[in-house]
Amino acid sequence: MFPFPFNQIYGVDILTGWYADGIDAVILWVGKNILQIKNLQQILNTGSGDTTFDYVSLFTYMLLAFLASTIVFFTTRKRINYDRQYYWIIVYARYYLGLYLIVYGLFKLLEGQFVFHDFGRLEENFGDATPMGLLWTFMGHSKIYGGFTGIIEAGAGFLLLFHNTKTLGALLSVAVMSNVVLMNFCFDVPVKLFSSHLLLISIIILMPNLKKLYNFFILNKTETLDHCKLVFENKWKARARGLGKALLILGFSAYIIFTGVQNMYTNGSWAPEAPLKGSYHTTAFYISENDSLKKTEDKKTLWNRLHISGNYGSIRTESDSTNYYAIKIDTLKNTIEFKSYRDTTDISVLHYEEKAPKTFLLKGKFGKQNIQAEFNKKSLDDYRLVNTGFHWIQEYPNNR
Repeated sequence: MFPFPFNQIYGVDILTGWYADGIDAVILWVGKNILQIKNLQQILNTGSGDTTFDYVSLFTYMLLAFLASTIVFFTTRKRINYDRQYYWIIVYARYYLGLYLIVYGLFKLLEGQFVFHDFGRLEENFGDATPMGLLWTFMGHSKIYGGFTGIIEAGAGFLLLFHNTKTLGALLSVAVMSNVVLMNFCFDVPVKLFSSHLLLISIIILMPNLKKLYNFFILNKTETLDHCKLVFENKWKARARGLGKALLILGFSAYIIFTGVQNMYTNGSWAPEAPLKGSYHTTAFYISENDSLKKTEDKKTLWNRLHISGNYGSIRTESDSTNYYAIKIDTLKNTIEFKSYRDTTDISVLHYEEKAPKTFLLKGKFGKQNIQAEFNKKSLDDYRLVNTGFHWIQEYPNNR
């Protein structure tokens, strides 16, 4: 859990960065020398939380925890009451879990995790989608459903931050995280370790009251939940604690909301409509040679579809290969710049012409060839998945 959330505080993140570097060095040593994984390396920013390094990290933390607890137990067992340490560990676990649930919940509510379908996804063959891609498409299809799941997650997080509601928050968190963990395992989402940890923390927070909850819900007995709360003798300490807690919760939530709203204005549903956004199906494709246009039968060269979604796009050829590009559109010069993600030195600029509302022309030098292509444009409303609305009354199910 450590050093979150201290690694998010400006200035303090320098110290926690040194701590993280030291721990990473220990993890690499354990992986290479104890587990004999010679080629172990930490791969950053892959979007996966289930890398080999992450599993070695889990083993290393378990090993360090076992060694530390063994040393502490045999050296201090006659002199220390562990109730205070246990109390503070649970407090830290509540804040760790609660703040993460708030992050994920607010991001779901503000379209930061699941977004509505782009044209590449809509044009993809259903059978070519990955299980994770299918899950992201399902969750992103309905803003209301995605927002509802976000509210439940964030609600559980806020409840965990207060003593009087921590048990209710833990119950709700167990329900929420059980569903998340199950989806991650069933749809092969590479956040299995982290989500399982959040579920385990939820259960640990709930454990002191498990028997009482069983008596209340199953045996219909009257019970009083354990309520261990820190009490300050001095009023100024209590007020300082309350002020610090309010600043943490409000400041953290405000930052997440600001980031989410900013993303909605730049990439989400509140962003201005990007020029030329759409899916373009090729109707004619020519190679220009010696001032003459010739059709090509080379499937690796012949474009099948062009997708433009704001500042990125993709080209699918007749050989079913897809290349992805960073897109820059100049509406004054009527040009589109394609910059390959695979090779950033591969840059092509084509001139475009909108001949009719649904007809589109591209021409210019693309790679090493001069091309000219004509397309028919599809907008979002042309897809059944998008234009099929809600119906109170349905004589027959629309389950195509």
